[in-house]
Amino acid sequence: MTAWIPKLSQGNAYAKVRLRGTVWERVDLAHGAYSALTSVGGVIGRTGISPNAITWLSLLIAAASGVAVLLGSFALGALLLVASGLCDALDGAVARATGRVSPFGALLDSTIDRLADALPLIGMMVFFASRPGLALIPAVAMLGAFVVPYVRARAEGLGVTLPPLFMRRPERLVLLVLSLLLGTLPITGPVPQILMLVGVGLMAVLSFYGAVSALRAAQVALEQPKRESMPPPSVRSRPITASGP
Repeated sequence: MTAWIPKLSQGNAYAKVRLRGTVWERVDLAHGAYSALTSVGGVIGRTGISPNAITWLSLLIAAASGVAVLLGSFALGALLLVASGLCDALDGAVARATGRVSPFGALLDSTIDRLADALPLIGMMVFFASRPGLALIPAVAMLGAFVVPYVRARAEGLGVTLPPLFMRRPERLVLLVLSLLLGTLPITGPVPQILMLVGVGLMAVLSFYGAVSALRAAQVALEQPKRESMPPPSVRSRPITASGP
């Protein structure tokens, strides 16, 4: 029993790192899930599988999800998307468990995430290609999926610590999976597809709202040092008088 104490401690630390600055930061269930991932990552790491291999695997599964959506197999697309998300979560756990954390691994992970975000939505765009107005909805959602992580990454690159944000990748993943499942409802007619597009449209709106919220938070943080360094208005507006006899 005591052998599990270090593993649980590592899992809790990993969860804090992964969930910091997200809406899941204070959700016990999310911390428990990431703690479990640490244990699973240790098991996978002992097999010799590299974290980068798992990252690439997440991309391949996301591509398969895009193909499934393109063909109208929305349930399979949702299942593959969940599997891709699990691989994305596991690569970091394996890297930490095996001591193979690297800057390139982090860069590769972020790059693959953007591609994995886009592929199922591209599949949906192709599925609705004969109806350009409908295909525009997943296209806008894809743009939103790119804007949110860019704003966050750019702000952090400028040394800004943003408050907890929503519509990061886990939230987008959950919304997209639920939207795809709506497309599988046993209802005749176009209703399931309409509901699926409503869900994707909601994801798009929330993504852009999250990006604007992040921009506002970054603006406040970036302008704060300037405000603190400027003299009070009474000093700035005081007229300059010549001195002399």
